[in-house]
Amino acid sequence: MSVKFLRQIRGTIERYNMLQGGDKVIIAVSGGPDSMALLEALKILKNECRISLWAAHYNHRLRGDESEQEAKFVKRECERIAIPFISETDDGSLFQQQSNLEENARRKRYSFFQKAALEIGAQKVALGHTANDQVETFFIWLLRGTGTTGLGGIPPVRQDIFIRPLIEISREEIIEFLRAQGIMWIEDPSNQGKRYLRNRIRNHLIPELLHEFNGNFFGNILKTTEILRDEDQFLEKFSKKQFQQLINKDSEKGVCLKISELKKLPIALKRRIIRHAIREVKGSLRRINFAHVESILTIMKNNAPNLKVSLPDAIEAVKEYDNLRVTGVSLKTHCFYHEFMSLPKEIRIPEIDQNIEVKVLDWKDAFSPKTSKNFALIDFDKVKFPLIVRNWHEGDRFQPLGTKGFKKVRDFFIDIKLPRGERENTPLILFGDCIAWIGGQRIDDRVKITNSTNKILRMEIN
Repeated sequence: MSVKFLRQIRGTIERYNMLQGGDKVIIAVSGGPDSMALLEALKILKNECRISLWAAHYNHRLRGDESEQEAKFVKRECERIAIPFISETDDGSLFQQQSNLEENARRKRYSFFQKAALEIGAQKVALGHTANDQVETFFIWLLRGTGTTGLGGIPPVRQDIFIRPLIEISREEIIEFLRAQGIMWIEDPSNQGKRYLRNRIRNHLIPELLHEFNGNFFGNILKTTEILRDEDQFLEKFSKKQFQQLINKDSEKGVCLKISELKKLPIALKRRIIRHAIREVKGSLRRINFAHVESILTIMKNNAPNLKVSLPDAIEAVKEYDNLRVTGVSLKTHCFYHEFMSLPKEIRIPEIDQNIEVKVLDWKDAFSPKTSKNFALIDFDKVKFPLIVRNWHEGDRFQPLGTKGFKKVRDFFIDIKLPRGERENTPLILFGDCIAWIGGQRIDDRVKITNSTNKILRMEIN
């Protein structure tokens, strides 16, 4: 049995290129049968694979004395086989978790493994997931609802650091190996409870399926997860390439995609590209589900120019005309009002972190008699005080340059397709009651430069 067991592990390691000669490997050891079998197997293969080993244990302190005894057991076994042992005990914060206890424990455990790998200079962290874990994970995702990523199950190698040499070996084979080698292990009593979905699948659903159907179904699911995983990896690479071609990154506003370009793609690619955009901003896809992606697709189809979908962890997807912006920082709006009775050299608007540089020039010294988005050239003789800088108000009207009639500022914003989140932070410069310039957009026709202009007021937003 031991020879066959080790041959299977060698095959998995070679198949997925898990180890290289000279690698330092940390083995995550909980004390359960899977991790104890992994510890023993890699100890036997250590010289053959030309690797050095450490064992790491994270004590979650969730089961009182049992957790303490587990930690002592792992330490004692590692000392017995001369494998260096490192450990960490939770600071107690897990007890304060009101929800997602299993996920938070996993996050802290993996954080410890990564920190230990950095301290030791380890290239790999070996985890004890088995073929049974793979099948259980398949059913977990199937019951929750998922795509090929979830149904592909647990990857044998993740992030080039986490490896799973036992991923193609059943728990029954692991128990046989431990007994043949005379290796002890500790059973976690929480694995028998009904609190977690995995336990119900492990202890009830799978035994029932094995009883009702042929024994090959276990192997068939493993083959299915492999096929789905391979296809998912191909689609991920392909969609990532498409995403990179569509993406318009902005450090403050997250990721921006053109909706008109997205609409040309098949629905399968749309979904993946949206997920790439969320991952780019959020750092992961944790807590992002099918409904979130579908909500984003829905606002893309809607004719309304400005719509928003709130996502977990303070992320939002905002439709702004033909742009889909995924961001982790909502644009905050600020009320501001600054009044001047004489012409300043600079107008500071700290609420929106903007400066407006002010200069009076002779006609011949002016850069150009035209305006552009970042600066305005205004007939100085038409300047009246007080000079006011403020947000726009509902009902504000001005006469856009080149027109004869008045237009509501709100309608002007809609016409130029200025995103709603940016409107409140757009400064209006007024001479008395006249809106002379919508900062960064358009001046009023009544203050434009003419042939009779002598001096020019130049205002530039920095």
